[in-house]
Amino acid sequence: MRSLLSNWYLKLLLLIVGFLVLYPLLMLVYGSFRGGGPGTESALNLDGYQRAFSDIGHLRILWTTIWLSAIRTLLVIMLAIFFAWVVTRTDTPWRGGLEFLIWLVFLGLPLLPTTVAWTLLAGPNGFMNQAMTALFGLEKPLLNVYSYGGIIWVSVAFLTSIVFVIITPAFRGMDAALEESSRMSGASTITTIRRVTIPLLAPALLGATLLSFIRLVESFEVELILGYPAGIYVYTTQIWRLLGTVPADFPQAMALSSVVLVAVMGLLYFQWRLLGNRQYVTITGRGFSTHPAKLGVWRYVTFSAVILYFVFAFVLPFLTLILGSFMKLWGVWSSEPFTTKHWVWAINDARVLRSVKNTLIVGVGAATIGMLLYSLISYVTVKTSFSGRRALDMISWLPYGVPGLVLALGFLWAYTGGLPVFAPLFGTLWLLMMAFIVRGLPLGCRVMNGAMYQLGRELEESSRVLGASWARTFYRIVAPILSPAFVSAWILLFLIAVRDVVTIIVLYMPSSRLLSVALFEHWMASEYEKSVVIGVMMTLLMLIGAITVRFFGPKQQVAG
Repeated sequence: MRSLLSNWYLKLLLLIVGFLVLYPLLMLVYGSFRGGGPGTESALNLDGYQRAFSDIGHLRILWTTIWLSAIRTLLVIMLAIFFAWVVTRTDTPWRGGLEFLIWLVFLGLPLLPTTVAWTLLAGPNGFMNQAMTALFGLEKPLLNVYSYGGIIWVSVAFLTSIVFVIITPAFRGMDAALEESSRMSGASTITTIRRVTIPLLAPALLGATLLSFIRLVESFEVELILGYPAGIYVYTTQIWRLLGTVPADFPQAMALSSVVLVAVMGLLYFQWRLLGNRQYVTITGRGFSTHPAKLGVWRYVTFSAVILYFVFAFVLPFLTLILGSFMKLWGVWSSEPFTTKHWVWAINDARVLRSVKNTLIVGVGAATIGMLLYSLISYVTVKTSFSGRRALDMISWLPYGVPGLVLALGFLWAYTGGLPVFAPLFGTLWLLMMAFIVRGLPLGCRVMNGAMYQLGRELEESSRVLGASWARTFYRIVAPILSPAFVSAWILLFLIAVRDVVTIIVLYMPSSRLLSVALFEHWMASEYEKSVVIGVMMTLLMLIGAITVRFFGPKQQVAG
């Protein structure tokens, strides 16, 4: 009876996870065949698809999205591979400190405030343009962040740190004897990287490449702030334009979203088929070597390269945000350019304080509930013989391939145009938590799976043999071993909830506004000074989280 009851619990878990993930995605596809918006009476038809793909402009926008994402992905992967190689496979000085600096870029500075900072740094009247004009006597600004180049730079600077975090454990875990054998055979360092290191790391690199491409396809903040003023549109900003018309053109927006969803899922399937039957064994029973490569004088070049990246990706944007938050007018210098009135406004404005409160509630709630759910999913898929564990694992990975704006539209349809019983959830903090929990499923489950695989079954069996109950075994043995991974992933999920705007951009109400949304709203209303102050507040929250990550939880588990 106990095993039968447990089996029902496991089936209930599969049902809950399946509902959380599949219901919004199915409603997204359903909404693409409706002639109106969610919650309105409309017939099923193909009008949205016909209008969306008979417009040559949309085809150009999709092509722009593809080539722009591909170029940025290539640059991100090249830089991330280089930085991961520097901190794990070379004798570059202060490698541990350099790794933490790149982690700060990932954890400490949200993308939206970073983008805002670069408008003040490299905009027409930006600090860098003014400095170069004064130094070199230029007649017009040399830099223009409102361009393809600006979009590429800001995206690459931010995403490189994320990919670095993902692939560094794979670099660290590879036997250095393989590279040493290549060099002893006469191959140069570059040839060894190209012919040995990269091929052996193919699974991690292919996964990181696909993740980068998906994240750049779904990118919204950079393209909206830097591309929109220059007439540069990608599919996310085009969907935003369609939703911003009066009335909102939901049929076309949903059609574009559904096609992108299917395309991304196709890429995931391609990855699984490509790597499914291949083996990339780099750690064997013959011993393990991690001797770093000797770079000689070049180690100071690699050291300088990482420092330079940190300065441009973190230090300059962060200092610019702080400076901009005290300017009377954004980007305008005068005899007395600074003031504290914007900070006084933020500290005393009830809406800002409510946004801080909402952000903390949603961040803590989504991270806590999410990690409890992810831990249970991981335990079931790794440690039990439940017949549905494979389906549970596959469903938990689906959000990995769902762009943020597409997921947001799926939730919009599911909780305003779907089952009426769920309609009261729309615009509440609970719905925002649910969206972030679904968004974090792949990350949370992956981190906990890595810890679960390290937990030997004999530990639990020994405890049970000695008479301990399952609950006592879990509390005294399993939980302490899993706690570093749990804490690390919790912090990362909290940070995602603090900085992510695209996942909830169509789901919030004024009463449930988060800091990221508040920044976005003020920027779109041309209240730049207020948005910068909020950006600094977000960054400070992220920095606290980054420092916490440094002291809690091993980096390898978080990165995995």
